[in-house]
Amino acid sequence: MNPAHLDYDTLAELAEGLLDHEHAASANEHLDDCAECRERSAELADVSRILAEAPAPDMPADLAARLDAAIMAEAMSSSTVTSLTHRRAGRRWQILSVAAASVVAIGGGVLIGGAVLKGADSPEGTAQATPPRVADPTDRGASEGALSSRSDRSGYPVLRSGTDYRSGTLAERLRAGLASPPPPGGGAAPAELAGCVSAVAGNRQPYLVEVARYEGAPATLVLLPAGEGRFDVVVAGPGCAAGRPDVVQRLQISR
Repeated sequence: MNPAHLDYDTLAELAEGLLDHEHAASANEHLDDCAECRERSAELADVSRILAEAPAPDMPADLAARLDAAIMAEAMSSSTVTSLTHRRAGRRWQILSVAAASVVAIGGGVLIGGAVLKGADSPEGTAQATPPRVADPTDRGASEGALSSRSDRSGYPVLRSGTDYRSGTLAERLRAGLASPPPPGGGAAPAELAGCVSAVAGNRQPYLVEVARYEGAPATLVLLPAGEGRFDVVVAGPGCAAGRPDVVQRLQISR
């Protein structure tokens, strides 16, 4: 990495909110003045969008059959009388979590490894594997500030980037983001976000809603199509809610 620039790891940690206040402030100041690093930041956002849109691979039929056989064998050999449906569901999800952790996509195919399955004719009649670490929802990486592109079931695309925008470079950074298409929209958004967007957009359908920061404070950016490749951008502050747009900045950008 050129020491004059931010590497991708630092940019990802910045977007995920993992940098301490001092390093985050320094990184954001650098982004304000460095077009190359802003382009890298936009590339990371694009990767996140692509991953969010990628479909999960189907489990091969033979693996599913082996899992069912292992679950049935354990249920049949158990001396404790329990609900077979309950046992199958619980055990299968435990095994599936191990198998899912070892799924590696190679081109158009899928390679399954890691989980050592013992068939129904084995002494134990169980599937043995070391369970993977499950992310704690309290981890900062799983917080709302984590870089993610998703629909939020809103009907319009929602990007939760956590990016700290500055007034001097806001237009340029948003314009760079328009180089990539937004993630697909979904259904109903969380009430608080939906109320804010409704107050800002009125009857207009947003092209994109970004949950981020502006000049260090929490902000919601709403991009509204204005025709001929132009977009009206409204930056709403932390007080934005239904009937209270709390607009702190308005501007128009073009692709």
